[in-house]
Amino acid sequence: MNRVVTGYDENGSPAIVRQGEPPTVIRAGRYVTTELWVTDRTPPAVTGADPSTSAWELEPPPGGTCFRIVEIAPGGGAASDGGPGGAGGSAASGSAGTGGDAGTGGDAGTGGSVPDPGHEGFQDAHATQTLDYVTVLSGQVTLVVGGAEVALGPGDCVVQQPGVPHDWLNRSAERAVMVGVLLSAR
Repeated sequence: MNRVVTGYDENGSPAIVRQGEPPTVIRAGRYVTTELWVTDRTPPAVTGADPSTSAWELEPPPGGTCFRIVEIAPGGGAASDGGPGGAGGSAASGSAGTGGDAGTGGDAGTGGSVPDPGHEGFQDAHATQTLDYVTVLSGQVTLVVGGAEVALGPGDCVVQQPGVPHDWLNRSAERAVMVGVLLSAR
């Protein structure tokens, strides 16, 4: 995956300030998440730093946003009943890593294998204090909200409102890939 970040060079001219593999890849069970960018306030400011390398959190900082790619391994069965206090993959789950194979299959095709330390239980229905805009890029995903289930495919979009418990399942034989932008509701 090639992440391109624009900004200004040392002379104040518009420039490509970063290009290449995203530096943070999160792995936890059925999820592989690639953190593309994070902001810590609204409105955001142009920065020379790479905020996506900060310690990974499911939710962006209060008043901030995050932009990420989420892969879900095949084989997600019935919805779990982790409820709002449970963990899961609103847009992903895991702990920070560097480099990685998100976007190329990697661990996502094997069910995520061993989760990164500290995120082993991060797999169930959950609620976040974010407004999420999610689009399925490839594969099939089932969104579970309350007693309802919606099958989603490439191009389908979800507006996941703050505090609503939900889960993402991949019941197909192929990995599913989604892109999400999360806006803090805190």
